[in-house]
Amino acid sequence: MTFSVSFLGGLGEIGANCTIYETSNSAIIVDAGLKFFQHDYLGLDYTIPDFSYLESIRDKLKAVVITHGHEDHIGALPLLFKKFQIPLYAGNYSTRLIKHKIAESKYRPKSFNIFEDGDILTFDDITIEAIEITHSIPDSYFFLIKNKNDRFLHCGDFRVENSPIIGKSFPWNKISSLRNQIKAVFVDTTNIYDEHISKEETTLYDELLESIKQAPGKVFITTFSTNISRIKLIIDAVNEAGKKLVIDGNAFNKNINIARDLSYLSIPENLIIPIEHIDRYEDDELCFLTTGCQGESNSSLSKIAAREKKKIKIKSGDLVIFSSKTIPGNEKNVNKIKNAIYLQDGFIKDNIHISGHAVQQDILRLIDEIKPQFTIPIHGEVFNQKTLERLLKDYDYTETVSLLNGNKIIFTSDTYTIKDIPNGVIYIDQRNMQEYDEELFREKKYIARDGVVIIHIKNNNIIIDTLGFKNTPELDIKLKRYINEQMTITKNDTIDLDIRDLLELSVRKFYKKIWDRKPIVKIYLEENIYGNI
Repeated sequence: MTFSVSFLGGLGEIGANCTIYETSNSAIIVDAGLKFFQHDYLGLDYTIPDFSYLESIRDKLKAVVITHGHEDHIGALPLLFKKFQIPLYAGNYSTRLIKHKIAESKYRPKSFNIFEDGDILTFDDITIEAIEITHSIPDSYFFLIKNKNDRFLHCGDFRVENSPIIGKSFPWNKISSLRNQIKAVFVDTTNIYDEHISKEETTLYDELLESIKQAPGKVFITTFSTNISRIKLIIDAVNEAGKKLVIDGNAFNKNINIARDLSYLSIPENLIIPIEHIDRYEDDELCFLTTGCQGESNSSLSKIAAREKKKIKIKSGDLVIFSSKTIPGNEKNVNKIKNAIYLQDGFIKDNIHISGHAVQQDILRLIDEIKPQFTIPIHGEVFNQKTLERLLKDYDYTETVSLLNGNKIIFTSDTYTIKDIPNGVIYIDQRNMQEYDEELFREKKYIARDGVVIIHIKNNNIIIDTLGFKNTPELDIKLKRYINEQMTITKNDTIDLDIRDLLELSVRKFYKKIWDRKPIVKIYLEENIYGNI
């Protein structure tokens, strides 16, 4: 019996994680995430994997199983359920986040199923054992995936902590028990280039506390809203510093409420105050927990920095703490906020943060403990994947296989083959959940970069309008002359082609030659278009 693993997202990139484990009878989807889109001027918010391949195995799909609740692992679920109504399996915290996420969508999974550490999930000839691990969000898991002949370990995002604030310590004993039993390990490579020694989340507390205590004015703290361990540290530090905490941002309110319901957080009485009461306190008595650590334009911190909030302003002496790492691609948006803070004489403190992803030595230790036959780098750009491959080149017990989205690796007894599957990206405008395929996306890029030319022709009268750029009067004259020439050619041409298509192509060539741009061209023709030609 063969066993295959296909990748729709998450390889050669950070985000949009989606992996398919498949036999001849069954198929399991592990994660369905999104990737935030970096060019906001195109009016798009994020991308998700193209699920076309899943159509070909629709009858085998048993479930989607979630490693943890970050957006790059659950963000595509509403659109997955739109196409495939299959059961969902996730940890308790992840399930709560997913229910919030799909609340405004009419698409639902066939059922919600919550698992815990050590639970065994059976799907025909595939079984999955959930192994709870440490990460920057509660209820994070590895999956030990078994079929009749082999075992595979799918590593969700992880970091190694022996004394975590929330959850269990990293399960080294369980990992060691898998030695020489794993066909292939699929391992998170996000921080493979980080050669530092791993740190515990608790080591951040003293720096947070001192920063909050010493600030002469208000303190603003931003971090990832799902990092409940970090939020607990912040709550404890604010409380010990004798200050009041204001929660500003829907994401924080949602995640804190879920964490409290699940007993992950306990908040001292009277510590949190509503925004409406901040005028009752001096500036140096106030701390604000705000969204916006990645520079999101609609976030609380972005609006505060832009002076768009009436009640909350940044003043000279105020401190803004970024307790986060900037995700690659978000640097420009984060710097925009930081510049606005400095313009208002605020201070910034960076890097009170520990990554949720394992450093190099922990990734290598994981592989060395397991001694898998094959190691497959996932959750990383090509640079990350190749870095791990080179680090493992002298490890004689494992072969590293670097793959990309659209690859399907098929395992047989002692070897494997790789084939390609349908693969692509869908672009999402979340204002109306409009989906754009590659063709529509290319058109959007052309419009943003090169503009639009609209030409109305009637009885030899040519009206030209442009969007995104302006013609010079001289260019207008040249273009009208050129269009007349092309119409004369098409009138005498016996080739049966659409006149609009010919003119649109000709006008695009005109702009390419004159201005080195290729605008979108729309031609509107009325009856008797050739007039007196």
